[in-house]
Amino acid sequence: MRLLFIKERFGWPRSSGHDVHGYHLMRELGRRGHDVSLATIHEPDPRALDGAGLVSIYQLSDESVGEPLALSKSQERFRNYWGIPVGRIQQAGKLARDLDADAVIVVGLNVLPYLGAVRNSQRIWYAGDEWVWHHLSQTSVWRPSTWKEAKQAVVKGLYERAYRSLLDRVWMVSESDRRALRWVTGCANVDVLANGVDGDHFAPGNEAIELHSCVFWGRLDFGPNIQALEWFCGHVWPRLRSEVNNARFTIYGFQPTDAVRKLVREDQGITLTADQPDIRSEVRRHAVVVLPFVSGGGIKNKLLEAAALGKAIVATPRTLRGLNAGTAIATGSSSRAFAREVLSLWKSPSRLEQLGKAARAWVLAEHTWERTAEMAERGMMLGQPKPEALPA
Repeated sequence: MRLLFIKERFGWPRSSGHDVHGYHLMRELGRRGHDVSLATIHEPDPRALDGAGLVSIYQLSDESVGEPLALSKSQERFRNYWGIPVGRIQQAGKLARDLDADAVIVVGLNVLPYLGAVRNSQRIWYAGDEWVWHHLSQTSVWRPSTWKEAKQAVVKGLYERAYRSLLDRVWMVSESDRRALRWVTGCANVDVLANGVDGDHFAPGNEAIELHSCVFWGRLDFGPNIQALEWFCGHVWPRLRSEVNNARFTIYGFQPTDAVRKLVREDQGITLTADQPDIRSEVRRHAVVVLPFVSGGGIKNKLLEAAALGKAIVATPRTLRGLNAGTAIATGSSSRAFAREVLSLWKSPSRLEQLGKAARAWVLAEHTWERTAEMAERGMMLGQPKPEALPA
């Protein structure tokens, strides 16, 4: 198939979920024999697409090319909301036509308007997480500071419903996100493309492990990551430090907000290292990866990466929602239970090793990009027009 991906930008290092799954799916589909091209608005850092195996890379400008464009009033309002010039949408449609693309896949959140001029190609939204659910999960009636998330949930829900007529298929990362998207939009053709992991890139090493240590990483301007850190530092870490007074917790990530920086207490063993492009070796030096999520949905890339690194992981049940990890990952639903699991691992080097091996075996069996690409192919083939019957 001839496939055209559209994504406004590709960041480097890949710190967002859309950058991670967009890159790996394009690469894997190319490896499977499809002609994969990419159109962006902002010129990507060459490192962001190194090894992707793309046939062509295009940049869409704002110049009008006269391509037919028909948006409803509500679709037009959201085009203005996202600030997308008509010319870019026309150029996306013309490019799809020039390439004779079998499918046009838009990746991210504010990308649906780019489908407005696409004709005679499958129109697919690689949404990943369900955004209404993402915002509602961060909303608490008892915390007025979170009420803005409810407003965003309404905006995103109206946006998704406005563009459902342009969507032939939608790709989500989990069954719960799939159900939520179908409930919000009414879209019928929603496929689950679970995230994968590059097991060669994220692999165990020989670093010496500091036993009484924990690590967390991710985008530090992302609501669910911030809420996870606030819960862990406020409710779990004091329990751990009361038991082990030299315990150390390290946070790695990009774009740390003031809310994250306020959690740093070097006198309590909490440190922050920001904007480090490759943390694999540093993560491997820590005894336990903690994933204390209390909000958000989807599949956490950092969970798959930690498992591929062969690390012992302690997570909340929400972190594992939609996954079938069995006993490969330790869980704790309360601060007391979470701390108990971490302490148990600190006290047992043999269990640390055993759990790390089990996590890597699980993720390499269940979460490969090859499997993700197979699911994408299956959905696109279902959307292909049936060939006309040959005359008798």
